[in-house]
Amino acid sequence: MIWPIAAGLMAGAFWALTFIAPGLVAPFGPIDLTVARYAVFGLSSGVVLIFLGRDQWLPTLWRHWLVILGLALTGNTIYYLCLSEALLRSGTLLPTMIIGTLPVVMALLGGVRNGTFSLRRFVLPAWLILGGILSHILPATWAEASEPVVATSPAGLVLALVALASWAFYGVRNAEFLAHEKQTNIVAWTALTGIATLVTLVPVAALLPGGQLSLWHGSIGGAGPLLLWGTALGLLSSWAATWLWNIASRSLPAEVLGYLIVSETVFAILYAFVLEQRLPTTAEIVSVVLLIGGVSLGIRAASNASRLSARGSGPAARAP
Repeated sequence: MIWPIAAGLMAGAFWALTFIAPGLVAPFGPIDLTVARYAVFGLSSGVVLIFLGRDQWLPTLWRHWLVILGLALTGNTIYYLCLSEALLRSGTLLPTMIIGTLPVVMALLGGVRNGTFSLRRFVLPAWLILGGILSHILPATWAEASEPVVATSPAGLVLALVALASWAFYGVRNAEFLAHEKQTNIVAWTALTGIATLVTLVPVAALLPGGQLSLWHGSIGGAGPLLLWGTALGLLSSWAATWLWNIASRSLPAEVLGYLIVSETVFAILYAFVLEQRLPTTAEIVSVVLLIGGVSLGIRAASNASRLSARGSGPAARAP
């Protein structure tokens, strides 16, 4: 179980790069970066499939193409485009707080669908994680209270909730599929997801208002940082992170996977310290401690429950 947990944590470390990259690609926005990132994810996935034997991925494509499209939409295209739009329409606070509940929501859904959910076991880790997220978000909000804020719009709220539901569905459904389809090649599954993401990205991005996407207007001046970070995120935050997450998803219950998502937030905080060349504040230290504590307790409790459930359903538990 150590390697799958390590793989999930490493996926979070790569995902966390998406928190710092949008501020480094000006004058391009987060939607431009999303398009560049997934273009790289899709094209690199095509290269991987060329080098893989067709027997490694073609049967999977024929049998599960609808599942692949659905997971690409919910885990990548819909999630990131809805989140980017929510941030533009409602500012940072509301979407960040809604998405911040993702680890708790996924742990809850995973436990319920796995039949091992226990409210007593769930409450303490969930409160620690939510407390850690609020400890990180609220001080920054209070510090910026004197600055002009973006009015919260109903559309922004709905988009943030759609993004939350979209990735929670992806996380649970992808884990269930990989746990059931043991013969599926993880590398091939990652590459097929990348291809499907590219296929779904074009029509979905085309539905966005034209002003949201600078690349639609040929605005490529100063695109060096966009290309650099689009490539980095495509290869690391998309390809490598998806591959690592698939490794974790095959071996771990969805409830444990939910807790592992918190690593994305923790690494994002650590990257911010490096980027800003400063030490953490007291609130940030409290936030990290609460997050790590919640994750540790949640994983331990969920793992123990899974072992007991497996033991209870094994041959030794059957009545003679």
